[in-house]
Amino acid sequence: MKRYLILSVAIATLSVFSCGGSTEKGTAQKDSSRTDTVQKKAETPKFDRKYNDYARFIAGLASNAGSSMAKYDSIGQVKEHAVQFGKRWDEMDKNRLSLMRKWAKEELHPKVDENLNTFYPFSGPDFLHVVQFYPNSKKYLFLANEMVGNVPEFEKMNRTQVLNYLNSIEKALGDIFRRSYFITSYMGSQIPAVKGVTPVFMVFFARTGHEIMNVELITIDASGNTVPRSQNPKGISGVRFTFCPQGKYDDVRTLEYFNTDISNVGTSGKGGLKARPEMVKHIEAFGKANTFVKAASYLLHYETFSTIKDLTQAKSVSLLQDDTGIPYRFLAKDFSYFLYGKYTIPVKNFSASGHYQKDLAKLYSDSTKVKALPFSLGYHWQDKNQNYMLFVRKP
Repeated sequence: MKRYLILSVAIATLSVFSCGGSTEKGTAQKDSSRTDTVQKKAETPKFDRKYNDYARFIAGLASNAGSSMAKYDSIGQVKEHAVQFGKRWDEMDKNRLSLMRKWAKEELHPKVDENLNTFYPFSGPDFLHVVQFYPNSKKYLFLANEMVGNVPEFEKMNRTQVLNYLNSIEKALGDIFRRSYFITSYMGSQIPAVKGVTPVFMVFFARTGHEIMNVELITIDASGNTVPRSQNPKGISGVRFTFCPQGKYDDVRTLEYFNTDISNVGTSGKGGLKARPEMVKHIEAFGKANTFVKAASYLLHYETFSTIKDLTQAKSVSLLQDDTGIPYRFLAKDFSYFLYGKYTIPVKNFSASGHYQKDLAKLYSDSTKVKALPFSLGYHWQDKNQNYMLFVRKP
């Protein structure tokens, strides 16, 4: 999966590729005409190479020809960032990501439609792990409470500021390398130069063999449709990434991330999904999906998160989750289940909160129904007592 091909295609060249314009089998192609050419050009998403150039730079990857960031490549600190980042990434890929991909190929993909869109509540900027499981989705919808932030404005930074930014990126990703999940506070004030998830997403796109074509700040209108955030600055803060696998400009995908409180009514009783019906509409309009949940603080166990639980359950054709996701009792009727790993009491931070599921423990007690889990991904990163469950909706 890690194919770090060098992008050498000029922006002008990209306009000749048609995104989404391939012809289905058995359907005759249109004759070449001016009308068809105009239509194909209109369908091609906007492309600004700076997003991909910036992503490769902060991810410690070599600059493409013509990159505005190439001027930093000879600086010692930049070289060291690339070396150290690469070593940590390769180690993570060997010990975690490659095992996930192998498991997905053998266990997940034979049981689900891997081409479905992917829904990921309580996600943070975790494109890194979900793409190991669902690499073929055309659309991803992420929801979490970390701020969106912005694309770094390197063109406005001096050399010292640019180098300091690289240090901040390394700090921001420390928990992903070590624990496999983010600590929310690290996405905000504790890392001053990286306020928000946008640059973290950019690193993950670059390092997983994708090219970023566009980044747009968005929100949702009253009908549940996305609009530029400039049209409604007080709306839900979101960002949309348009991207593709490297060099495959006719295979365009999108990922939308929204910073939103997905509890029922918020901590004050005036927020949450009840106060954001447009968010509910947007989730519903996303349609049927494969859903992924991990390290979700057991929030889906609480009645105060029943709305997102019900929305998630209704739209999921399949649900891959650890025990922090929807409790088994809500899924037993409508879903078949496949068990992996070990189920034990929640880790220390959550063990006293009543989240241990006796009915799930009973299922796991039958060793004939449980398969090994070759990777650890979630709160049990220290003791390796990690569980994952795949729920597939019954016909």
